[in-house]
Amino acid sequence: MQTYSNTIRSINSKKSKNFAYYLRNFSRIFMGLLFIFSAYVKMVDPYGFGLKLGEYFVSFGMNFMEPAALPFGILAICAEFVIGWALLLNIQMKITAWALLAFMIFFTLLTFWLAFAYTIIDFINTIFGTSYQIFVVTDCGCFGDFIKLTNMETFVKNVIFMVFTLIIFVQRKKFRQYKWYYLMQWLPILLALGLAVFVQIYCLKHEPWHDFRPWKVGKFIAAEAYSQAPEMDFVFVYQNKETGEQKEITMEQLSAISEDTALSADLENNYTYLDRKEKIIKDAIVAKLADFAIIDINTKNDIKNNVMLSPEYTFIIMVRDVKEVTALKMRKIKALIADLEAQGNKNYVLLTGSFPADVEDFKKAQGLEEQTFYFCDMTPLKTAIRNNPGVIMLKEGYVMDKWAYVDVPTLKTIEDNADMYAKKLEKYKQKQPPLLPGREEILPPEETQKQNTEEIIQ
Repeated sequence: MQTYSNTIRSINSKKSKNFAYYLRNFSRIFMGLLFIFSAYVKMVDPYGFGLKLGEYFVSFGMNFMEPAALPFGILAICAEFVIGWALLLNIQMKITAWALLAFMIFFTLLTFWLAFAYTIIDFINTIFGTSYQIFVVTDCGCFGDFIKLTNMETFVKNVIFMVFTLIIFVQRKKFRQYKWYYLMQWLPILLALGLAVFVQIYCLKHEPWHDFRPWKVGKFIAAEAYSQAPEMDFVFVYQNKETGEQKEITMEQLSAISEDTALSADLENNYTYLDRKEKIIKDAIVAKLADFAIIDINTKNDIKNNVMLSPEYTFIIMVRDVKEVTALKMRKIKALIADLEAQGNKNYVLLTGSFPADVEDFKKAQGLEEQTFYFCDMTPLKTAIRNNPGVIMLKEGYVMDKWAYVDVPTLKTIEDNADMYAKKLEKYKQKQPPLLPGREEILPPEETQKQNTEEIIQ
C-alpha cells in the first residue's frame, strides 16, 4: 500500500514538474521572440526611435536631454535585443531574468503614467484647485512605426507581458545551464550585441532597410498628401407664400428654372425671395499627411499636389536643416541637379524646413543661388526621409525610390534602370491603384497633366 502511494505521489510530482517546465520555457521563448521583434523594428530605424525618446524627454520637462535621445535610443535597442536573444537561447538566465524584470517594471510604470496621466492630473486639479497642464506622448514607440498602439493598449499589453516576466523570474534558478560557459553563453551575447550595433549604424548612414512609414517605396503617397479646398456656391433662399416653407436653390438650379417658363412662373407667383448666402456644396479633403507641404515662400502657395501627381519622374530633394549640411553631403545631390539642368529637366524641387535667411547663406556657400527652395515644417521632413539631406523619386504619385545623401545615384544610373522602375510601377499600381481621396475613379496619368495649380492648391 505504501509503495502504491509513493508511486502516485511520484507521478503527480512528475506531472507538476512537467507543467512548470513547459510554462517557464514557453514564457522564456515567447518573451525572447517578443523582445527580438520589438528591438528589430526599432533597430532598422534608430533615428525614428530617437525622435520618440526626444518626445518623452520633452513631455517630462527634460528638454536638456533631447540631444542625447539618439544615443539613449541606440543603447535601449541594444539592451532589448540582447535580452531577447539571451531569453531565446537560455543564456545566463539568472542575470537575464533580473534584466528582463527591471526592463518590464520600468516600461510598465512608464506606460501606466501614459495611460492615466490626464486622469491623474485632472484629479489633482480638482482636489487642490490647481490648473496643471501636461503634454503626454500618444504612442509609446514600443514597436516603432510598425505597430501603433494607444497608451491604454500599451499599458494593458505590458501588464499581460509582466505575467510571463514574473514566471521567468520566479523560475530563474530552474533553467538548464550550459557547461561550455564562454562559448555557449557569452559568445552569442557578443554576436547579438555586434549585430544590433552594426544594423543601427548602417540604417543611420543609409535609409532604413525595412520602412514602415507612409513614405516607403511603392506607396501611392499622392493619396496620403492630397488635399482640396471645399467647393463653395451661392444659394438663394425662397419662402412659399402659402405654407411658409423655405427652400434653397443653387445657381445652377436657378439658371435651369429661368429657362423653363412653367417653373419660372411657379417660382415668381408662389415664392418670395428672402436671402442669398454662400454654402459648401462639397466638403474639403484633408490630407492624412496634413502637415506635409511644398510651399512657395513668395506666393505662399502649396504646390505639393502638382509635384506629386506629375506623370514624369520627379525628385523631391529634402535639405531638412541647411545648418547641418556640408559641401560633402551635397556633392552627389548637386551632381544630380547639374545633370537634370543639362537636360533641361525641371522635374525637381528643393525642400527645406530652415529659415529663409539661413537658406540664402546656404545657397551662396553651395553655389545654388539660382535654385528655388520651397518650405515645409521640419517634422514631416523627418518622417519622409531620415537623412539630411536626402532624395525621394516619385512618378504618378508613387514613391519609386529614396536615397540618403551617400547613396544618391547619377542621373545616368537612374535612366539605365528605367525598365526596372517601369516594371515596379506596374506592380505598385496593381497592389495599390492610384485612387485619390473623394474620387471614385482611378486617376489616369494623362489626367495629372490637366491638373492646374488653382484646382489643387489648398
